[in-house]
Amino acid sequence: MRKLLTLLASVVLVMTLGGFTPADGFDRGLISVTFDDGWTSQHQNALPVLDKYGIPATMYIISGSVNDQPAYMTQAQIQDFADRGHEIASHSVTHPHLRDLSPAQLTAELEESQATLRQMFGPSAATSFASPYAEYSDATLAAIRQLYTNHRAFDDDGTEYSGFNTRTTYDAYTLRVKFVESTTSTATVQGWIDAAKADNVWLILSYHEVGENIGGGVYTTDTAVLDADMKAVRDSGLAVVTVAQGAAEVLSQTSGN
Repeated sequence: MRKLLTLLASVVLVMTLGGFTPADGFDRGLISVTFDDGWTSQHQNALPVLDKYGIPATMYIISGSVNDQPAYMTQAQIQDFADRGHEIASHSVTHPHLRDLSPAQLTAELEESQATLRQMFGPSAATSFASPYAEYSDATLAAIRQLYTNHRAFDDDGTEYSGFNTRTTYDAYTLRVKFVESTTSTATVQGWIDAAKADNVWLILSYHEVGENIGGGVYTTDTAVLDADMKAVRDSGLAVVTVAQGAAEVLSQTSGN
């Protein structure tokens, strides 16, 4: 009887860990690792870790910062990521508050970033977009839809299970994300991974600076922590995909939504 109760408890735990219903799940659980802005520390400190664990990442690049100053990557450094199969995505030209721009300014931020990144890294670059500051509106989304196949947004309603992309709530232009901050532990990331695995949902992780904090805010991760996080990602049993790959995979599963 004790063994039976233990088994039942384990089944209940697996069924409820993610807080979702079976209908929320995709055909398999997915996880994506993303990096914002194009900081040089991503090349210096994150790329060796990604290589170590075989993790493909999506790099959201501020196109106007490429080759612009030492804090941001050069074209050659970003090409290093592209050559290894990482996705090069757009994070605008100047990282503005998109909702504050005029229609002409918004169009320029979206079109010029995509054009520059494709000129530098080829036609497969800049199919994915992430809004600076995770800010967007109906107007900005309408403009983004004209150029990009998906848009990484943000969803945090304060509950334990916000930030996951599920079959029943999926929208390619409001992709939900978990931001990893300086205080985010690997145990926390592991909990997110466990929830995604339990329910076959899509977890997108967002990192910024790695091993440095030039920006001076909370969006930085120690290199050792990133190493532990990426080991957890590799060992998760989840399909590790770029954002573009993930969006393409779930498209047919959600086309009837």
